[in-house]
Amino acid sequence: MDVTYLEPLPILVFSNLLMALFLLLLSRKGFKEPYSLRPWRRCLMILVAMVFCLFSFWGTDWFHYAEMYLNLVYMDGFNTSLEDVYYLIANYLSPNYIVFRGVVWGTALFLTLLLMKHASARTDLILCFFCSLWLIYFSYGRISIAYALMYLGASIIYKPIRGKVLISLILGSLFLISSLFFHKSSVYGIVIILLAFLPKMLNKRTFLLLLIAYPWLILITQLLVAQFMNTAVDPTARNTGATAGMTYLNEDSLDIGLAYRVQLILEYIPYYLLAYIGYKLNILTEDEVDENGDTTQVSPVPSDIRLFGRILFYIVATASVFAFNPGANTQTLYIRFLLFGFIPACIVLAWVWQSGNFPRLAKSTFLLVLAGTGYTLLYSFYIAYVGAAM
Repeated sequence: MDVTYLEPLPILVFSNLLMALFLLLLSRKGFKEPYSLRPWRRCLMILVAMVFCLFSFWGTDWFHYAEMYLNLVYMDGFNTSLEDVYYLIANYLSPNYIVFRGVVWGTALFLTLLLMKHASARTDLILCFFCSLWLIYFSYGRISIAYALMYLGASIIYKPIRGKVLISLILGSLFLISSLFFHKSSVYGIVIILLAFLPKMLNKRTFLLLLIAYPWLILITQLLVAQFMNTAVDPTARNTGATAGMTYLNEDSLDIGLAYRVQLILEYIPYYLLAYIGYKLNILTEDEVDENGDTTQVSPVPSDIRLFGRILFYIVATASVFAFNPGANTQTLYIRFLLFGFIPACIVLAWVWQSGNFPRLAKSTFLLVLAGTGYTLLYSFYIAYVGAAM
């Protein structure tokens, strides 16, 4: 049976649930000192993570990409919102859809592993957080390869390979630029990264100015969205980036159920907690202890950890402008922009976890993300079950 014709059956989603539980079981030892895994356990985690990406049935995009793949291969000249590089991969590197996913997500996973190894936090600890908490979002869309390219490029530029500053600058810049060819929205991530390259930009004064400016930013966003809806999209166009953008702003999708709202709360509140940690990593310079006894001083912090803290803060700050549906349904944009933060979140959470700073906040964030991941998979299983029963 051709896997491109599969439907989101409950048994398929349940297989993702089992893999997620297995990854959590494998990673449990990595959360304890010395935050390292045995080679066999590490390799098995990477293998299961790759299989999860190949057969990511929990999200509907697995099936959408299957349909797009068939159109790219068998309908010459078929126009989709996919970037040209995926046409080349589908037609010249992939004899079938699973190989296509293997090339795209395999490359993304390999680049992400390189980033984990290069970061100042413990590699195995980052891997454990990645596989047990945020792998489902990594497996969801093709943008993951753009994420990996962007953040690896930023990390290499900001923390050069030992003794190879010029090579690191060139290589990192190439990674950043290359991400634009793998997803259109990479320009957003690159702007955030370039802003984060200015460490003195994030301080108490700019934070206060941002709070004051927020109502005006929301108003400007409302005006820009209204202008886009009125003039930017040709209603006769099909399968274009502009049409996809219009779909995100569709008022008809404003009504969401309670179960989905619970899912959003569990998934996205942790980003705000981690953005707060990222902000603290960049402004604290002296030992401070709060009333609960939690250490809030985290200096000296490696420069790349501070960088990812700033990236996370800016992602959450800018994405939140779209959280209020200003004249259109911008909820999808809000979610998509927040998801730019899950790779920096892995690195920041891993560092504060191993350093012993913000212990209660780090543990609370971990439990919230874990609950959100479990809830999302269970909710997907429920939707698939109801769909199969109808």
